Amino acid sequence: MKPITIKSSTAFALILLSINIKAQEYRLNESCFFVSVADSKSIFAGINEDNLDLRPKIWFIPGTGKAYGRVLWGFDRGQYPYQGGMNEKGLMVDLNTTAAYTGWKADPEKSNLNISEDLFDYLLSNIATVDEAIDFFKMYNIDLSGQMWVFADANRKSVIFEVVDGQLKILKKDQGYQICTNNVQSASDIPNTYPCDRWRIADQILKDQYVPSIDLIRRILSATSAQFYFIATDYSAICDLVKKKIYLYYFHNYEEVVVFDLKTELAKGGTSYSFQELFNVQPYSFLIHRNIGVQWGDQKLKQAIDEKGIEEGIKELQRMKDATRSYNKYIIQEWVIKSVGLLYMGENRIDEAIEVFRLNVQENPDSWEVYSDLASAYLKNDNIPMAIQNYQKALEKKPDEKNIAEILRRLLNKEEN
Repeated sequence: MKPITIKSSTAFALILLSINIKAQEYRLNESCFFVSVADSKSIFAGINEDNLDLRPKIWFIPGTGKAYGRVLWGFDRGQYPYQGGMNEKGLMVDLNTTAAYTGWKADPEKSNLNISEDLFDYLLSNIATVDEAIDFFKMYNIDLSGQMWVFADANRKSVIFEVVDGQLKILKKDQGYQICTNNVQSASDIPNTYPCDRWRIADQILKDQYVPSIDLIRRILSATSAQFYFIATDYSAICDLVKKKIYLYYFHNYEEVVVFDLKTELAKGGTSYSFQELFNVQPYSFLIHRNIGVQWGDQKLKQAIDEKGIEEGIKELQRMKDATRSYNKYIIQEWVIKSVGLLYMGENRIDEAIEVFRLNVQENPDSWEVYSDLASAYLKNDNIPMAIQNYQKALEKKPDEKNIAEILRRLLNKEEN
């Protein structure tokens, strides 16, 4: 692949825009970036995944029954592993966080989606086109309080789903180009007052050169990648939605690419790859970005428990919290500890899960979810009294949580009988 070049007419403007990308903006707009470019014959869509997780991974899942074969990208972790993907019909889906909460509320006229699988996996298994995605979002309540969903398809269409003032907005594009960053677009005067430098960088490139290609998307992703100590572009993906090919880039290194043909990979019967094994040479960017040393603490905590036993392993948490360089070495938050508990639940190691969830209660006593998680583990262990006790605590923290109220009602009735 040729080195990245930028037309001289835009080079100076892009440099100025890049300099003016504010650190504060990236603190608010943690992730991510999406762009699609289409003409009458082709469509290419690309994403930058901005995160601090060092475990990027890609999964290929063959179709079964009515489910479409698909590729999903994300992180090798127990909680929320998938971040986007593409299916065999040429539909791509991704999600961007928003800079501020959008005021989304569930619509009583719509149905609630009750599924057990990951939502990304569900969408790619069941939806083939942008038009079907639009019907889906019109039918079901999909939480858009802090995020926007984006889709593109082999019919050369793309769409952004966002909420402004509590109202669902559907921004559909037939051919042409579409950009989505982290600010809702429906309430802005685009491009005059749109408050996002990444969006304006991509828009400027596309105004100067509009011929859909992998190289064009690659240039845009390179120009809009995040490279700060508190957030970085972990990986990038470009999809040729007509030919069903995926182009992967690692840690904003856009000179080395790994290419997959979706049909060929699905024929293998199901495969997955970590980015570390796909890219033999680590990007040079690792040498200069301090934040690459920040790690989610879930695997380290689980390793300590597995090696030392539950009591000694849990003592490792404080040592991890104290392990710093010029920044915290480990991210230790509620959802990180929860991820460890869920891993143990998945392994049917309920005693360890209970202790980890108890640890989460100790660390985050004001959260209703930590009590609900602990109650679920006790229930799995047939300890009904402790399950009831913790569901009651969860309900005290969040009285309007109907699912917990219903579980608690059934458990109390069971105890009385």
